[in-house]
Amino acid sequence: MENQLLGQMGARLPTGAAPAARLELWRGSWVIFTKHMYKFVRNGQELGGTLAVPLLLAMTFGLGMNRLISPTNISGLNYISYIAAGIIAFTALSGAINAGMTVLEEKIKGMLKWYMVAPVPRLSILLASSASGLVKTLLQSILILAVSVLFGARLQTTLLGALGALLFLTLYMVTFVGFANGMALRSKSIGGYHALLFLTNMPLLFLSSALYPLETMPTWMRVVAYANPTTYVVEGMRATLFAAGSLPLWVCAAVLAAFAVACSWFGVSSFRKIL
Repeated sequence: MENQLLGQMGARLPTGAAPAARLELWRGSWVIFTKHMYKFVRNGQELGGTLAVPLLLAMTFGLGMNRLISPTNISGLNYISYIAAGIIAFTALSGAINAGMTVLEEKIKGMLKWYMVAPVPRLSILLASSASGLVKTLLQSILILAVSVLFGARLQTTLLGALGALLFLTLYMVTFVGFANGMALRSKSIGGYHALLFLTNMPLLFLSSALYPLETMPTWMRVVAYANPTTYVVEGMRATLFAAGSLPLWVCAAVLAAFAVACSWFGVSSFRKIL
């Protein structure tokens, strides 16, 4: 199976070479992964740009609405606690889209062609891009959670709850890193990809339960929210971190897993298309 997959990615190997292929796959992935992470650490604009809007939401919208909304309307939480999961999800979404931007820039600059002629399996290019996107997004999301707590969010969780929240967030990140990589590989210009970013970020945030309860939405908006993966990561993290979710955890996990599989397949098929 592994030989078949690597062969489809352009790296046909002789029979019996699976262990060596696996080693080369992970070694190639690690080299490209460290390159992406080094660029991320050195580039403060990427980190600052990703965190700017979530921080603004927490400092202005969150604090401003905190005194206007009664805790009885939002599961007994203060408003900062209520929207903290949504702000984390929005940070993860923005980070995933930035991960796709890295792929697009490398494609436009010709770096992908250099990777493809390098003596590494081509699958390692996609694995490294996905892994670096996930790590960067996770670090940014943890930072936003810490900031939310400083602003007044009150965690009500256990170690098991924290692990559950990490599971929901990871599935959500896998979903949009796969989607972003797929769209980046199919995009022909940075302008077109930015249009996607504009059309994706805010609707996914506002047409979910990130900022207000599902039961207060108009019917049409609730229908859209139930089709939005952001709703399920928000409800899952809200339940595991703040003990206030409104959807069963198994439903959140199942829906997010389905989205993660579908979007990962989209990313892989997009990569095969450009080979």
